[in-house]
Order: sequence, then structure tokens, then C-alpha cells
Amino acid sequence: MSNKKSYYAFEDPSGTTIEFQATSLQQAMVIKKNKTQELGIPKEAFKLLSIGEKPSQSA
Repeated sequence: MSNKKSYYAFEDPSGTTIEFQATSLQQAMVIKKNKTQELGIPKEAFKLLSIGEKPSQSA
């Protein structure tokens, strides 16, 4: 198993996006849960946007 980190991006219906690095989708789900709790938004509201090598560029 590789320890290579990928960038995960999640977005909720209101357009709030969270991006971070994780080594696996399982780790990403745990990080997403923690970040959404900090924001006070249900984790179910966030859908996976992308998994990639680099963070997406916001215009």
C-alpha cells in the first residue's frame, strides 16, 4: 500500500467547499467528519467532488 497522499475535495449544496490531503478515502471520510463538525454542517450534506494529485484551482 502506498503512503502517497491525494487531495480530496467535498462540497455541500450551498457551495461550501472543503479540500485537504489524505492517504486514503477512509482517512478522508474521517477528516471530512471532523471538519464538518467544526463548521456545524451535517457531514451528509457534503458530496465528494474530486480526488486528485493537486488541489483544484479556484478562479
